[in-house]
Amino acid sequence: MHRVDNSRFLLFIEPKAEQKSKEPIDDEITKTVEICLKKGKTGVSNYGEIDKNEKFIDGLNEDGDPVHYFGFHVTDCGEWSTCVDYLLGNGMITNSLCVFYLRYYRDVIPDSEMQKVMDLCVWANEA
Repeated sequence: MHRVDNSRFLLFIEPKAEQKSKEPIDDEITKTVEICLKKGKTGVSNYGEIDKNEKFIDGLNEDGDPVHYFGFHVTDCGEWSTCVDYLLGNGMITNSLCVFYLRYYRDVIPDSEMQKVMDLCVWANEA
């Protein structure tokens, strides 16, 4: 699901394979987001429920297993996501593809989403 709005959801986008850059961008922004993702909590969110407040559920389900989806997302270019979302330290909710998108689709990331990325970087540098 493609989601570009002013919510806490970050980089739930669906770029096309032909928009992918040939060379990755591995700059300070990419590295900062990658560190934030590694420190994030895993769980599931309601990013597909546009008319509801953002929600993130982590922890264990009734069977004692970590909360996760029963599937994954594959990008138009063939990159696979994990079966969880991530709650970042600043409260943003994202997916495992966020760093991939920054590396290979930076030029087509909507301005509103890049502003969220920049806000995360400022938060990370101040934390």
